[in-house]
Amino acid sequence: MTSWAEKYRPKTLDEVVGNPTAIAELRKWAAAWDRGRPDKRAVVLQGDPGIGKTSAALALANEMGWSVVEMNASESRNAEAIHKVATRGAVLQTFTDTGEFVRADEGGRKLIVLDEADNVFGREDRGGVAAIVEMIQTTQQPVALIANDYYALTRRSSSLKRLCKTVKFQRVHEDAMKNILRTISAKEGREVADEVLDVIVERSSGDLRSAINDLESLAVGREAIRAEATESLGYRDREVTIFPAVEEILRSGDARRARDAARELGESPEDLILWVDQNLAHEFSRPDDLARGYDALSRSDIFLGRTRRRQKYGLWSYATELMSSGVAVARKGRTRGGQLEFPSYLIQMARSRAQRGARNSAAKKLARALHVSQNLVLTELLPSIRALFANDEELRIHMTAELGFDEREAAFLLDEPETSHAVKHLLEKAAMVPRPRARPSREGRLHSFDEEEDDGA
Repeated sequence: MTSWAEKYRPKTLDEVVGNPTAIAELRKWAAAWDRGRPDKRAVVLQGDPGIGKTSAALALANEMGWSVVEMNASESRNAEAIHKVATRGAVLQTFTDTGEFVRADEGGRKLIVLDEADNVFGREDRGGVAAIVEMIQTTQQPVALIANDYYALTRRSSSLKRLCKTVKFQRVHEDAMKNILRTISAKEGREVADEVLDVIVERSSGDLRSAINDLESLAVGREAIRAEATESLGYRDREVTIFPAVEEILRSGDARRARDAARELGESPEDLILWVDQNLAHEFSRPDDLARGYDALSRSDIFLGRTRRRQKYGLWSYATELMSSGVAVARKGRTRGGQLEFPSYLIQMARSRAQRGARNSAAKKLARALHVSQNLVLTELLPSIRALFANDEELRIHMTAELGFDEREAAFLLDEPETSHAVKHLLEKAAMVPRPRARPSREGRLHSFDEEEDDGA
């Protein structure tokens, strides 16, 4: 049975509710594909969940007469899966809905849609981000990446900012949502009281999909939906994301709004202060505003220091007040209104953790193969092994094949980015090396040593 949200999904871009600017940008990008291949072969549709990003992508494909190749969050989005589905779909030619073969240069198009692209981060999705970048670089077909958190997507690969056109979707206005809900109710033969629509829209916080789902749940077994029916909905806890909260602090100029945003955020003050510090100088243009802003921020940091030293977490409230309300009222002039940045300190720490993880996992494999301790590899052998690995191509190919180095470990040993051509070339060559037949009695020994013993037997 089709849900109402799916049943009433827009078929064309004209039916998409709200976001006229985003729709116009999307149409302009699609029109560039009709004239050939545009500079930006992929588009990132960013915005909160449920506001029509995926619906807009599918409506665009329908409007343009393009077929769709879609990967969603329920599927594995690791490098292999993306190569098999998305990359092949992006590179190869297409068929019409009637089964006719149409070449890309004759107007045949497929829209490659990767839903929740900002969630391609887990262990099961290893290599997925690099595969997305490669897909965009080689595609002969339009690509749409759907992302709730644009910053989470692009901080994993700076190439995505350069390769993709970004289209931002805003939350749907309350009046527009009520009109849509009234239309759906009428088509489904339900009579819905206005106060019911008010409750549904208020608790949805701009998420049209959630609002339609709530309406459908209330309509089960009812022809007329009255106010008392909304008691069954309960309360939807919507986590406030970090970027709107930082915007309130730096751009609202309102102490109460800034304080409430910080309190509702769910981030510790020690993390929030890094975000405010990273973006304060980019937002405040006047020197006197900067002086007052950093004064409030430094006082907040004093309270954080006292909290750590004395283990009195009641002082966090003073720190939060200063870094939110204090910074908000420090600004008297205009803000620059640029794009907020992820804290460079957190980026460096994340990179450091990733490098340590790759170093330790590579050392563990080397220690097992060389019959020495992991600590010995890390403290004494690793520099020499990395030098040999970098300078002897045949050695590094066979080491990668026999020890099973992945792209993170190979990148660490080569001192190259995971997405570099050198790492990709190495893994491709290693995959072509015949693997030796497993010998239980000699498990963990390098294959070359086994061959030498066999020859001398």
